[in-house]
Amino acid sequence: MQKIAILVSLLLVFICIETSAQIKFEPVGLMTKGVLFKKDVYVRCDVEMTGEQLLKLFLKDPNMNSYTKPMALNYAAGSVFGAAAGLLITLPLIDELRDSSDPNWTLAYIGAGCLAASIPFKIAFKKKARKAIAYYNSGYKEAPGVSMKLGINNNGLGLVMNF
Repeated sequence: MQKIAILVSLLLVFICIETSAQIKFEPVGLMTKGVLFKKDVYVRCDVEMTGEQLLKLFLKDPNMNSYTKPMALNYAAGSVFGAAAGLLITLPLIDELRDSSDPNWTLAYIGAGCLAASIPFKIAFKKKARKAIAYYNSGYKEAPGVSMKLGINNNGLGLVMNF
């Protein structure tokens, strides 16, 4: 009976060692594509990802919670405003092509406002995604920040910059 218990425990140890050896860290890269309209593309294992796929990747990682929540809120708000803009701008255009009646152009103006409102959320998502990628690739280490203070030393009053 002891031989079987020792054999099973050794087998479990070897299985655990082998599975932990197969886990390989792959960093997430950031590329910019496009000639006229620049677009950020996230790359991992030579596979290009969208912002939504990057968010899903980071949501699976418990160490990334402080980064994924603001990213998810910005992504969702930008997507909702963008979808609303597309719908509200398209409805009067379809109405203009379909009927000879006067379409409600106020909807198109509201859609343009929604499109303008989506831009800051998309920019904030890009900034937060870049910070999250840097945190992820550094092995979950915070990047040291730059601080500027007003200080006094032997030479007099001056600006002290720590980084």
